[in-house]
Amino acid sequence: MKLFEPLEHSIFQPLETEMAPVLQFLTGRVLNAGCGNRDISDFLLRHQAEAVDNCDIRSSIPGAVICDLAKIPLPDRTYDSIFCNAVLEHVQFSDRVMSEFFRLLKPAGHLVLCIPFLQPFHPCPTNFRRFTHDGMIELGRMHGFETVQVLPVHSLAQTITWILWSSLAEKQMRRTQRLLKLPLLLWCQWSNKTDFSLRLNANSYQIVLSRSETPPRIGSENPPG
Repeated sequence: MKLFEPLEHSIFQPLETEMAPVLQFLTGRVLNAGCGNRDISDFLLRHQAEAVDNCDIRSSIPGAVICDLAKIPLPDRTYDSIFCNAVLEHVQFSDRVMSEFFRLLKPAGHLVLCIPFLQPFHPCPTNFRRFTHDGMIELGRMHGFETVQVLPVHSLAQTITWILWSSLAEKQMRRTQRLLKLPLLLWCQWSNKTDFSLRLNANSYQIVLSRSETPPRIGSENPPG
């Protein structure tokens, strides 16, 4: 039980568990776009990846490509698949990033995106947008991708706990936080697997997109949905 860690760091299932339903699409040469400081290369290589490159605006991972995701210094059609988890909500120009992903993928390559829908404001260092189920499909379509599948991520416990906790923090209700921390942690531990029945009101969505040959139709920066 992680009583002494920030609550938002303690309520979610491991990333490897989240990725299980989409691992079949992360094949060949994989780009982990927005890798942060956590290297999941070994995990991907134990499955269907043949090589993994890490990329972010800053990272302590040895060999990571350090750049803005809107301008990645790599050749066209370099990757068989791209993984981008909980990143697009933090970048200023998501359209530019999606265009880069399209450019970097080989024809019929797969892009796996995870973007939140029901989460509180959490800057890293900024926080710009949320996407609905329909919004994620439209995001892919606008940039030349075809939807393979859309899956919910997390459960109602994670959604309610994080929103409630952040609201209490903003209101500086520290005594209430102390009283609720253990019950909330127990609830999230008891219900920490994705609830796949939450198709319209999920905490986050994980979409698998396939690169089509249709030219992208770039829209406005405002997120659909």
